[in-house]
Amino acid sequence: MTLFLQFLLTGIVTGCFLVLATIGFSFTRRVEGFLNIAHAELLGVSAFTTWGLNKLAGWHILPSAAVGIIVTAFLGLAIGRIVYDPIRRFGPAVLLITSVGVSYAIGGVIDAVIGTGIRTLDIPLATSYRFWGLRITDYQLLVVALAIVASGSLALFLNKTKTGLAIRAISVNPELAASRGIDVQKTSRATWLISSGLAGLAGVMLSVIATLSTDIAFHQILQILAVAILAGLGSLYAVILSGLIVGIAMDVSVFWIPAGYRPLIAFAVVILVLLVRPQGLAGSKSS
Repeated sequence: MTLFLQFLLTGIVTGCFLVLATIGFSFTRRVEGFLNIAHAELLGVSAFTTWGLNKLAGWHILPSAAVGIIVTAFLGLAIGRIVYDPIRRFGPAVLLITSVGVSYAIGGVIDAVIGTGIRTLDIPLATSYRFWGLRITDYQLLVVALAIVASGSLALFLNKTKTGLAIRAISVNPELAASRGIDVQKTSRATWLISSGLAGLAGVMLSVIATLSTDIAFHQILQILAVAILAGLGSLYAVILSGLIVGIAMDVSVFWIPAGYRPLIAFAVVILVLLVRPQGLAGSKSS
């Protein structure tokens, strides 16, 4: 039973990381109206920017992480304005295909600059805490804390600020929002900065809790898609619930089957839930 509970605890941590990795992706989908596959590669940009400043330049992890998040946020904004905006009129299918190309382009640049091999940050070893026979590290606790803070802050931003309310209005009806005086371009810029910044935060945590290779970010897209589809590609709260469900399902499954099947479990959960609720957990059909 203790081993099962340990897998359950690890699954909660995995779920919290998936929440961090997915809320920006779902945010872009809701506001910009397409699946930005390149979102996963932004995690890699942040992770390797943080690693470069920390390991190669000798910076402390905190300023390294801050720069990594900022660089990723503005890179995402630049891609949105330079690449996606000019072809928006061609529809979400073209934007989706373009985002796959952007993903490969970013991945190729990372491969060329970083090269092959495994890399780690220059940070203290994780401190383990034990309670009731279970083990969790300080870095895992940090993932959980950041997922809670990021989700709560985004919810408050969307519901309590002028820009957040404008983003919600555009996500529902861009034409009507524009007719009511909302600056669509300014709101779109805020969307790209926030979603890419969240990807940057997830990338920093990826560099903290995992060993880095140049293809690690691309591998996250399948899990991000699983969480987003399960959530219904909409509600922030559904994304949180979906992330926890997928994370727990993947890690608890290791109690019975080999760990290599974890991605299979993620999509098995999605398929089973969608058989019952085709609209996803959010409760409304995605467009």
